[in-house]
Amino acid sequence: MLCFFFFWLQCQITPLTTFVKVLLSITPCLIKAWRKPQPGLVARWIAYAYTCGFLFGWHVHEKASLHFTIPLAIVAVQSLEDAKHYFLVSIVSCYSLFPLLYEPQEYPIKVLLLLLHAMVMWLGFSAQYLDEKALKKEKAGEIKSKFEIGRVEKTYLIGLVLVEIVSQFLHPYFLGDRYAFMPLMLISTYCAVGIMYTWIWQLRKILA
Repeated sequence: MLCFFFFWLQCQITPLTTFVKVLLSITPCLIKAWRKPQPGLVARWIAYAYTCGFLFGWHVHEKASLHFTIPLAIVAVQSLEDAKHYFLVSIVSCYSLFPLLYEPQEYPIKVLLLLLHAMVMWLGFSAQYLDEKALKKEKAGEIKSKFEIGRVEKTYLIGLVLVEIVSQFLHPYFLGDRYAFMPLMLISTYCAVGIMYTWIWQLRKILA
C-alpha cells in the first residue's frame, strides 16, 4: 500500500508542478531584490535561486549542486556565519557527487580531494576570521580563530563519515550485491537533509 502511494505521488508530479514550486520558493528573494536592490547581495540571491531550482526543479542532476555552491564561495568571505555555512554546504555538495565516481581506482582520489578541500577551507577561514583580541597575544603563540563549527554541524559531518563507512564497506561486506540501491539511497537521502538545511538557512538570511 505504501509503495502504491509513493508511485501515485510520483505520477502526480509534473514539470508544471515543479515550475510552480520553484517560482513560489524564490518569490521572497524576488520581492526583496525588487524592493531594495543591493549589488552586494547579488551572489547571495543567485545562490538561493539555484538552491530552489535544485530542490524543487524537474529532473535535477546531482552536479547541479555546484550551481549554488560556487556563488556561496563568494558570499563566504562576507561574514563569519557565511563562512561556517559554506564550509558545511560545500562538503555536502562535494560528497553528494561521490556516487558519480564509482570506479575502484577513483575512490582514493575523490576521498583525498574532499579531505584536502575541507582542510584548505578550514585553514583559510581560520586565518581570515582571527579573534582581534587574540592578535595582541601573537608573540605568546596563543592566537585563536573565531571560525568554529557548531555542534549540529559537527554532528552532521560525523554522520557523513558514518554514511560513507556503511555504504562503502559495511554494506558490501554483509550484503554483497544484494540491495545494491541502498548505499546510493542512503547517500542521497542524507545529503538531501544537508541541502534542505542550507536552503532554510539562506531563506532566513534573505528574510532578515
